[in-house]
Amino acid sequence: MGRIEIVEKLNRFLDKHKLFTEECHVIYLLVEIRKVLDRENNHKYPILRFYCNWSVHTDKDSTQEMEAIMKDIYQDIEKQIANPALVGIGGKTKVIGFMYMEDLQAEMTKFLKEYKLPISLTGKNNWLEFVKLLVKILADQPIKTPCTDIKQFAFLPAASGCVRGRIDFNQNIGEYSYYEFGNTY
Repeated sequence: MGRIEIVEKLNRFLDKHKLFTEECHVIYLLVEIRKVLDRENNHKYPILRFYCNWSVHTDKDSTQEMEAIMKDIYQDIEKQIANPALVGIGGKTKVIGFMYMEDLQAEMTKFLKEYKLPISLTGKNNWLEFVKLLVKILADQPIKTPCTDIKQFAFLPAASGCVRGRIDFNQNIGEYSYYEFGNTY
């Protein structure tokens, strides 16, 4: 099966599933996207490729793309721990942006547009449903050593409409050996 057939299958799938309601919808989309990226030798979407891989592997080592993101998150957490009064001033934290998968959303939108696929998935309400399902898939599928400062990053099981995660550090930040985060959608 060539690229054109896979893109046509994706088009039919996205037309049929305007709103994702099951984890299998997310997995199917990501597997098919990965096939397209591989067949095209397309490296324009490193974050999208990373999530495609992460969704099907129970243990994931870091990639260069994820290392840069995790370094930013770590530095943001260091600032939060050093000065908790600054949390939330001037916008949301890097962890919150990661929880809502904003970089993934941007790359997914560009990918869908490049291959002339429906982009309704990346609209606000549809995206939140996609993220909820993806987080359930990624729960307990840790990223080992995503950067030099972080031992492990993991989403944790959470109630429907919630996301939880934990970042374990290689060395304590002050008295903290880990950082937990969570939010509701």
